[in-house]
Amino acid sequence: MAAWGAGATIVTLFGSTLAGVVLGEIVFEVMPGHSLAAPRPLNIALAAIPAIAGLLAGSATWGILMGRLARFGNSRRMAVAGILGFVPITIVLAIALLSLEPIAVEKLGAQFPVHRVFTLFFVPTAFLVGGASAWAIGIGLNYGKQAWRIAVRVGLVSATAFLVINLAMEDAGWVVGAPRAAERFTMLTVMFAGMIGAALSGGAVLGWTLSTRSPTL
Repeated sequence: MAAWGAGATIVTLFGSTLAGVVLGEIVFEVMPGHSLAAPRPLNIALAAIPAIAGLLAGSATWGILMGRLARFGNSRRMAVAGILGFVPITIVLAIALLSLEPIAVEKLGAQFPVHRVFTLFFVPTAFLVGGASAWAIGIGLNYGKQAWRIAVRVGLVSATAFLVINLAMEDAGWVVGAPRAAERFTMLTVMFAGMIGAALSGGAVLGWTLSTRSPTL
């Protein structure tokens, strides 16, 4: 069941998020008068619709699948749990990272290399997203205080997976902020690889945990 949990997580959460972002980018590009330097609020709002729709659909489906894995019959409750556990934390952290990135590079860049600032930001992000999502699933399944233990376990595994992939890719030459890194889309490549690893490992741990517990009513 660990493999089932990992597969469900990567397809529903990561897959739907990626699809939503791609569709949002397409919408933004085809809008008349689009500009990255000075984007219109209307263009941004319209581009955000498919991105948010992808988040909502994917997280709801994920919640339902996790509920089935735990042999829990209330699909509507689990859909809501999936949405509340994944969507708000993802949006808040995405906005926070976009807002803090230039400040962090300017302030911390003098003390730490850019690739280490990247690690400092994204490893905790993987922990928070994985932990919050798992906690919401636990609450949806009526696990009570046990939901916190599951959240910490999934969060730590997700963060560790991101860190291991981040460091392994650095050793392979994919160093964020290195010369010509932008030409290879290094930051996006490392970020997506880390996210995939975090989703697979966190989903596997959550899937195994849910499948080995007694079903709740």
